[in-house]
Amino acid sequence: MAVPLRPVATLHGPVPVISAYREYRAAPVVARAAVCTWQGVPGWPRRMRLLPDGCLDLVWDGRHARLVRPADRQVRRPVGDNALVTGIRIRPGWAAVVAGIPVYHLPEVADLADVWDLAAARPVAAALAAATSPAAGRAILTEAVASRLASVAGPDPRVLAAVGALASPRANVGTAARQAGLSSRQLRRLFDEHVGLPPKNLHSILRFQRLRAWLAASGPAPGALARAAAECGYFDQAHLCRDCARLGGLTPASLLAASASPA
Repeated sequence: MAVPLRPVATLHGPVPVISAYREYRAAPVVARAAVCTWQGVPGWPRRMRLLPDGCLDLVWDGRHARLVRPADRQVRRPVGDNALVTGIRIRPGWAAVVAGIPVYHLPEVADLADVWDLAAARPVAAALAAATSPAAGRAILTEAVASRLASVAGPDPRVLAAVGALASPRANVGTAARQAGLSSRQLRRLFDEHVGLPPKNLHSILRFQRLRAWLAASGPAPGALARAAAECGYFDQAHLCRDCARLGGLTPASLLAASASPA
C-alpha cells in the first residue's frame, strides 16, 4: 500500500478539521511478517496523497476487509471524512504468505473474501464489524495474520535475503541477487510472486523511505538535502530530486517541509 505524507493535517475553516494517522508496534506473534498496525481518520473527503512503502496492507474501512497490494509510486486514494480505517502492514517478502496467492495475481485493491476462502474471510470481517474500539480492530487484524502465518509455509528465504540486501544504502539489484544466490532474472520472477514489485522498484522505494526517516530525524538544517543524498544512497542531489518527483510527486523542498513540520 502506501503511507500518508503527514501523520497529522488540518483543514482550516470556521471549525478546523483534523486528519490523523498513527502507527503501533506489531505484536511479537506477527513481528517477523508485519511492520506495524495502524489507524487513521481522514477528517474530510478528498483524494489523499499516499507515498509508496513496498508493503501489502490488510485494511478494514468500517464495511469491507481488503488487501491492498504495494504501490510503485504515489497514489491519490479517495477517502471519506470521519470513518475510522484500521490496518496491518505486511513486510516486503511476506505478502504472498499472507495473501495465500502470488502477489502478481492481486489487483490493486481486493476484497479479502475474493482472496481467502470464505470460511477464513467471513469471521474476520464479522469480528471487525463488531469491534468496540480501534485497539480491538487492530487486535483482530493481528490475530488474522497470525493465523495465516501458523497455517502456511513461510516465505522464500532467498527473497527475504534479497529484500534485506536492498535495504542497505549502498545496495544494488545485482548485489542483492548474488547475496541471495540468484540470477537477476530469477530474482525478478520471485519478487513478482512474493513482493509484488520488481527488485529495482523496491530498492528505490526503500531508499525513498530511508530519506523520509533521515529528514524527519535531522530537520531542515543547512545542506540537509546534500547530506541526505550522500547518506541515504543516492548518487547525488539531482538523483534524489528525480526520485522525489517519480515516487512522491514532490519536490525535495516539499518533502523536507513535511518532515520538518508534520502537523
